[in-house]
This record gives sequence, C-alpha cells and structure tokens, in this order.
Amino acid sequence: MSVYATRTRTGRNSRSRAKGCAFYDLDGTLADLNLLHATLFFMANLGEWSGRAGYLARLALSLPRLYMAERHDRRLLNMKLFEAYKGISRDRLWELGDEYCDRVLMRHLYPRAVEMLEANRAAAIEPVLVTGSPDFLVEPLARRLNIEHFAANRLVFSRGLATGRMREPVMADSEKSAWCESFAAARRIDLAGCWGYADSYYDLPFLCALGHPVAVNPDRRLLAAAHNRKWPIVRFSHDAKGVGDAASSEAWLLDWLGGATDGAPGR
Repeated sequence: MSVYATRTRTGRNSRSRAKGCAFYDLDGTLADLNLLHATLFFMANLGEWSGRAGYLARLALSLPRLYMAERHDRRLLNMKLFEAYKGISRDRLWELGDEYCDRVLMRHLYPRAVEMLEANRAAAIEPVLVTGSPDFLVEPLARRLNIEHFAANRLVFSRGLATGRMREPVMADSEKSAWCESFAAARRIDLAGCWGYADSYYDLPFLCALGHPVAVNPDRRLLAAAHNRKWPIVRFSHDAKGVGDAASSEAWLLDWLGGATDGAPGR
C-alpha cells in the first residue's frame, strides 16, 4: 500500500481480475449523511452524561468556525471536527464506529447507490472508498459492503487517547486525488480507465484525476462544473420514486449492468 493509504482490509484475495477501480466518496454520495452528523452521534454516545455534555459543549462552541470552514475550506472543516474527539479512547471510538454503522449509516445508504456499486463490481470494477470520514467509521462500513481498500482520515493517539490532531494526509481537496494516483501506481492501474463518484465541488480535483467522473447529487458549483465538462450527473434519494418497486429496481439494475460493462455511468 502506498504512503497515502490508511487501511487495506485483509481476509480475502485482491481482485487480480479487476479491470479497473471505482473510487467513491461517502457523505452525500453513497449516504445522505455528513461528517457533522456522525460527530454529533459520537459526542452524544460517550457514556456518562457529564462526559457527553462536555464534548457537546465543545462542539457547540466551534459551530461558527465549522460553518465558515464548510463554506470555504473542507480541510479546515475536517480538522475542526476531529478536534472534538480529543480525550476519547481509541477503543471507544472503534466501538462507537461499529454502533453508528449498524444503527445509522447502513440505513442511510442510498439503495440505488449500493446497486450502482454492486453493478460496477459485477463488471469487474473494484470499489474503493475515498472519504474524509474517520477510519473508525469507514472500516466497519467497508466490512459490511465487502470493500477491501479505503482511504479515510485518521486521528493521532497518545497512550490510547485521541489528541484531537489528524494524521497526514488529510483526506480533502487534492489529497484525495493524490491518494488515488498513488494507489493506482502501486497496482499499475490506469486512472484513465477508472471511475469516480462525488457530490461536492470540493471534490473537483478528485474527480478530474479519474477518466470517468460522475457527479452524484451535486451541489450547485459541482453541478455547473459537471455541465461544463459534460460529465454524467446522477441523483439518488430514499423516496418511493427514487427507489422504486422491486420490478422497476430490477429493470434499472439490469440496465445499469449492461451499460457498466461498456463503461456507461448509469442513469
């Protein structure tokens, strides 16, 4: 694994027959949640209320800075959110990561996003998660989705407790594309034949590094960029029209499989 990689799941053989990779952002792309939501869950489930109150108060005080970071600097947003974890034990964070995945995250995955991921996999396009979410949340999700490789943000720990500081590289902006380039080079994979899925304008460098970028539920600026570059645009939701009944869902998936084999992004 390259120096940019955070974790490679073990327990099964790498897909040597994969003809390419599909790199997926998580928040807003595969799921309708964001990093702030996950942080609030962790802060609210730390055990004794006295401890929870302190962590929540610290997070509340940082909300104005988080708002500005969300608008102007995604890297800064990640760093400010991760400061909230200061003093929490490594074991507790990984325990809560599993709990959050089961209780919340799995239920908030877009059904058709999961279908898209599986259709790509069936076409020998291996899924890889590249996200600014923390590794103690992403690793449980990767296990449940049977994804072998992922890149996620990581905390620095001292004597088993989080320092609130992040390990480099911070998975935001151009660091995402740098990780993909390093990952592909280590495996002799041509990024021109790889797919990328993301929802935010901040992910523009990430999408531009890949041969087949797809804007998923794009924000206003990414939507404009996707139109200018003639990139495919897909929208996922949880409502009845977005998911459809079993028959329509099966038809959509069969249509996707036929297109994915030829390198189409789906509809």
